[in-house]
Parts: sequence; C-alpha cells; structure tokens
Amino acid sequence: MLNEDEIKKVFGERLTEARKRCGITQLSLAEKLNYSDKAVSKWERGESLPDIFTIMKIGETLGVTMSYLLGEEEKPTVPEKIVNEKRSRRSISVFVPLVSALGIYFIASVLFLIFKQIPSVAPYADYSFLFALPVMFITLSVFSFIWWHNISQFISLSLLIWSTFASIYTAVDLFTNLPDFKYIFLSCAILQIICIIVFVFVRFKKKNK
Repeated sequence: MLNEDEIKKVFGERLTEARKRCGITQLSLAEKLNYSDKAVSKWERGESLPDIFTIMKIGETLGVTMSYLLGEEEKPTVPEKIVNEKRSRRSISVFVPLVSALGIYFIASVLFLIFKQIPSVAPYADYSFLFALPVMFITLSVFSFIWWHNISQFISLSLLIWSTFASIYTAVDLFTNLPDFKYIFLSCAILQIICIIVFVFVRFKKKNK
C-alpha cells in the first residue's frame, strides 16, 4: 500500500507520461481542467494531488484510468486508439481554420478579378482584400473559442476588432463625406482595452484557482 508521498510521486510521473503521450502541454491540460498551469506543474512534480473528481477528468482527458494514475494499475488500460484520435483532433483544429482562411481569400481574389473588369468599380477592386479581413477573423475567432487557447482567442478577437473598424473607416472614407470619422478608432481602442481587461481577469482567475 502506497503512502501519501508515494502516491503523489507516482501520480506526478504518470500524469507527465500520459500528457506527453497525448502530445499536449501543461497549459492546454490546465485549460481543459479549468486550472492554472502552475497547478498542473505541482502535480507533475509530486508536490500536491488534485481532488478525486479532477483526477477522473484527467483520466478521461488523457485516455487513462484513475487507477493507473494513482498507481493501482501498472499499465494504462485504454487503447492507443484514443491517443491517436486526440492527435487527429489537434491536426483538424489547425487544418480547418487554415483552409477556411485560404478559402475566404480565394473568394476575395475572385471578386478582385471580377471588379477589375468593371470600369465603374475597378478603382475599388483592391479593397476586396481589406474587406475580407473581418470575415476571416470572425471565422478564426469562432474556431479559437472551439479549439484554441486563451492567448489565441485574445489575438483573433483583437485582429477582428481592428480589421472591422479599419474596414468601416475605409468604406465611409470612400463613399461618404463625413468629417473627422477617424475618431471611430477611439471606439476601437476602448473595445481593445475591454478585451485586454477581460483576458487578464480570466488568466488571473485561473492562476489563483
């Protein structure tokens, strides 16, 4: 029968091994569990143990049993197929957003070529690529909240904010005579500050959990 320190050590070693076998980082695992990466690091060093429900969730996430993590089994009982499925999902989380972004810019390129052939709109054809940016970043923002980490979510949202306001400013500047419309970027800056505050709050909350 293992004592508490031995259980912590075994748990830390097996958690590290299972996490690396699945090809995920401490930060990624921490976000899936709604803990900080510092907490995961402590577990892996054998300094502390999570509660029983968290251990069960770790097992489900990494494709191993709770008994294995706690040293009651010598080998994982879950087949390697689960690990391969997790790696496949990770590849999809990169491939799908990339193809979507390329698809959006392919459509923008087609529109650019079409507009170039129409004399009345030819001078504005180049803006097809600018106006495609918000569409692309909306798509990436959606995928970031489905698959990616907080930092990726923050970056994609920030790019969405600035590209949207840049597109609005450009459209107004081209097709209207509104004066001093550049002050719209003050609103953009305020939204960016709100985004930063929310991001910092979420990170702080996780680190102190």
